[in-house]
Amino acid sequence: MGGRMGAVAFSLFLFAGGGFSQSSAPPKQVTAPAQAAPGSALAQQPDHAAAYYHFMLARRYQELAAGYNRSDYADRAVSEYEKAIQADPESLFLRVNLAQLYWRMGRIADAVREAEGVLKANPDQEDAHRLLANLYLQNLGNGQGPKVAKQSLEKAIEHFEALTRLEPNQIDSYVVLGRLYQLNNQRTKAEEVLKKAVEADPTSRNAINGLAKLYFDQGQYSEVVDLLKRIPDGENEPGTLAMLGLAYAQSHHLVEALDAYQKALAQEPDNEEVRRYYAEALLESGKTAQARAELQKLLQADPQDGSTYLRLAQLDRQEGHFDQARKELDRAKALLPDDIEVPYQEVLLEEALGNEDKAVSILQELLKQSEKPEGKYTVAEARDRAIFLERLGLIYRNQEKYDQALDAFRQIVALGQNQEPQGEALIIDTLRLSHQPQKALEEANAALEKYPKDRSLKLLRASLLGQQGKVDQAVQSLERELKGGPQDRDVYVAIAQIYSDAKRYKDAEAVLQKALAADPKVEDQEFAIFLLGSVYERQKKYDEAEEQFKKVLAQDPLNAAAANYLGYLLADRGIRLEESVKYIQRALQIEPNNGAYLDSLGWAYYKMKRYDLAQPPLEKAARLMRTDPTILEHLGKLYLAQGKTQEAEEQWERALKVWPNAVGSDFDAEEAARLQKQLDELKLRLARQKAGNESRE
Repeated sequence: MGGRMGAVAFSLFLFAGGGFSQSSAPPKQVTAPAQAAPGSALAQQPDHAAAYYHFMLARRYQELAAGYNRSDYADRAVSEYEKAIQADPESLFLRVNLAQLYWRMGRIADAVREAEGVLKANPDQEDAHRLLANLYLQNLGNGQGPKVAKQSLEKAIEHFEALTRLEPNQIDSYVVLGRLYQLNNQRTKAEEVLKKAVEADPTSRNAINGLAKLYFDQGQYSEVVDLLKRIPDGENEPGTLAMLGLAYAQSHHLVEALDAYQKALAQEPDNEEVRRYYAEALLESGKTAQARAELQKLLQADPQDGSTYLRLAQLDRQEGHFDQARKELDRAKALLPDDIEVPYQEVLLEEALGNEDKAVSILQELLKQSEKPEGKYTVAEARDRAIFLERLGLIYRNQEKYDQALDAFRQIVALGQNQEPQGEALIIDTLRLSHQPQKALEEANAALEKYPKDRSLKLLRASLLGQQGKVDQAVQSLERELKGGPQDRDVYVAIAQIYSDAKRYKDAEAVLQKALAADPKVEDQEFAIFLLGSVYERQKKYDEAEEQFKKVLAQDPLNAAAANYLGYLLADRGIRLEESVKYIQRALQIEPNNGAYLDSLGWAYYKMKRYDLAQPPLEKAARLMRTDPTILEHLGKLYLAQGKTQEAEEQWERALKVWPNAVGSDFDAEEAARLQKQLDELKLRLARQKAGNESRE
């Protein structure tokens, strides 16, 4: 009945002089009420018997109203409550019960009036706070306008704060309050209250899930994993397992993610949302055939599932089936007209097809649609906006529009501390690529002062030092980050890249072996294996290099970089050229407008002396990567083989002009000297030919 004392306790309370004016349950015994004469002393005292009589009638009419769905019974219940309150005007218990009845009847204003009246009399009346807390919580889901919704949110927070103060052992109130703080963008308060809930009851799944959800929304995936792993395997529910899988997937621990999804599906095989997450993790793991099979299961269950068409479009784009991907995207757009991921997947498709201006246009529209007044975004909104801005900046950077790229990345920084480190990293790398190494280092130093524990910024700063010739200093700064365990893999890889850039290949090879030993999970070693292959290739250990690239492709058949490198490795040596072309074509099926891959294909055809086939990809590569000296050198050699000596001379002169500023190119001073010699010989030959022609004239 809303009270907290038992019937026996209440009888004792009455005997001691209490009554309905206290928040407690009424007694079980009923006596007919005596009628007091107006103005008598009896009339001025609370008539507990009469109050109880009318209360019991009110409860009976409530039961009838619920059983028969009749509003007249509900009205009679209200009338009886009013009579009970007349008999005992000071009873907060009766007023709370009347307020609860009003709420059930949909008379919200009356419910609020009664409950607030109770709190005026007793600010610590728990049942009134509970009623108002739940009422305002329910109102949040009723499609209110922004102003009313804001008021409801603040009122709900006010009353749940009171409940957590009055009932410190009620864990669910803490959990709801934490969620409300999240809705109100009070993330610090949300974390504090949810931590209290977990500390109060470390076994509470509601509390653990609530705090895990907060961490997940903030992108703190390792904290999510640590929390959810506290729940014993046998007690995990599908929703919890799905969140655990998502956290693992976001942290690129895909084997663990797949395991979590499989456990969730074992409990709920028909859970389409979890199956979709499972398919996405399979896709991310390179298990494309399995991913497609899971997506087909989803379509069989629901042929109008737009999310599945969206994921199939992603899969077909990654496999290079662009026409099919566009059809699936069109279907997804029709079924999910308001889903912002649909146009984002369109961006990725247009970019893959080389339609960068179209991709930019879509991104600019997405940014316009997602813009909020005064730049106030929820964590999820800020994360989405950062993704759009990053892709826009990367396209601009690929087009060598560095100022526009920097502007996009600075907008990421402005989104707040959750996005700022990534935005800073993009700015630093863009300054490096735009030949501003000192500015890049200054930006890195400033970013690390603000985020001294951010590992990605530390790795990037060390890379800058290495590229400026301070190799030992760079390596020493990274060695301080080694803690022991799988997390050291990324540090070792960064050190290896610094050594490789400095042509200290033996050192790079040794460090990469440490990286592979630090994390024995094959699925986490892909980039380290790729880098080891490149280090072997630079040392002319071609068989070992080939073995590493094949390992990468066995783990991830869609790794276009590995397929291209393997193809180029064969082509540059002039061996197994047909096989070489197949590897490079596999890479180009996935990324048909990648200039480096087009150069590899043209070079393979050049080595086959198929100059007619070599010319289109080499010329396209030179248009896409205008400042890559290796591509320009290759194109010059092709022109020379075709007898186009003037064109060859032009390409080689361009190559020698751009190579000193070519960032990340393998073309070095030794290559430049060799090409300069070839160019001088070509010019001498052309001069002799010209002189001979003139003498014959």
